[in-house]
Amino acid sequence: MTIPSFVTQSQQVSRPEDLPRPHPGDVFKRRFIEKTSLKRPEIAAVLGVSEKHLSRFVNGHIRVEVAFARKLEACTNVSANAWLHYQIQYDLYKTAKLDKQQTLLSA
Repeated sequence: MTIPSFVTQSQQVSRPEDLPRPHPGDVFKRRFIEKTSLKRPEIAAVLGVSEKHLSRFVNGHIRVEVAFARKLEACTNVSANAWLHYQIQYDLYKTAKLDKQQTLLSA
């Protein structure tokens, strides 16, 4: 299979590293919770998690793991891979921010 020329001749595009990445819970809240008439207990039941787990996720206190990503995929029609990608991008952003702070403190 040959790679089309528009792929090989295109320039790489990336977001600036200092541009904030949202926590996946924030994405879920904005894209799904705010657009439904369901209450949080009902959403938690549909996801198959406790209300506490849903609250901790939406408030950015827990990470998206594979099992939870699968549950999100089943309920939102957004792939588990996408949810895990949101989490990885958030983690990279947070650690890059911490690395810069530690570099400034040690200088």
